[in-house]
Amino acid sequence: MSCSELADWYLRHRLAVLDLGSASFRRAWSETVPVGYRPGICLSRLVAAARVRRIGRGLYVVTDPVRATPSIAIASGAFREVPHYITTDAALAQHGLIDQPISEITVVLPRVRQPIRIDQVTVIRPVTLDERRVQAADVYGTTVEGFAIRIATPEQAVADALAEPRWMLHGDLLPEVLAGFTDEEVARTATGVLGRTTAAAQRLGYLLEEAGRLLPAALAGLRPVRAVRLRPQKQARGPYSTRWRVYA
Repeated sequence: MSCSELADWYLRHRLAVLDLGSASFRRAWSETVPVGYRPGICLSRLVAAARVRRIGRGLYVVTDPVRATPSIAIASGAFREVPHYITTDAALAQHGLIDQPISEITVVLPRVRQPIRIDQVTVIRPVTLDERRVQAADVYGTTVEGFAIRIATPEQAVADALAEPRWMLHGDLLPEVLAGFTDEEVARTATGVLGRTTAAAQRLGYLLEEAGRLLPAALAGLRPVRAVRLRPQKQARGPYSTRWRVYA
């Protein structure tokens, strides 16, 4: 056994991120590193040998010598042992619904965490949602190049983008995304946004009209009384929809 076997253990188990505070690290350490080693010394040697790369306090990306680890796997791996899921831009890109470069990966968590820079281009952006909503979200586990990720369905990702517009950088692509949804997917999205906020439902109704889609029954009777912005992060107000009371 040796310190270098620690990185090998993570690669064998297809774990993208080494978290010093995690149960997986305690297991890996007990199985690979001789008694008497200190974690700080071991990690310093692994960093010097380019076997791991530090991305935050106690967090290291394990370097795969064969190919680069997908950023989405690193983002999900950083929160592997807590309730979480990937949403908005990164989720929609993973589902093949948008093709823009993803510089910000939004991860939904029940507790506040600081952003984590993966590299010069990509940042993990943790956002918070009530833990009951995190647990009840329409998400699932899958793998990317063998690494486990937890990701929102397209409907959940769109619902998140409409309920929390600042969570999505490429929000101007939502009409295009919705245009490709089936009627069943639109109906599930409508149910999702109605369970969040009226403002989210207003935005969905407006975007469905923009996409030339028929309204699902759940939205047909909505008569909002307050005006909202389609994308609150934009300073200027665009055209106004009297039907949905939305500033585009």
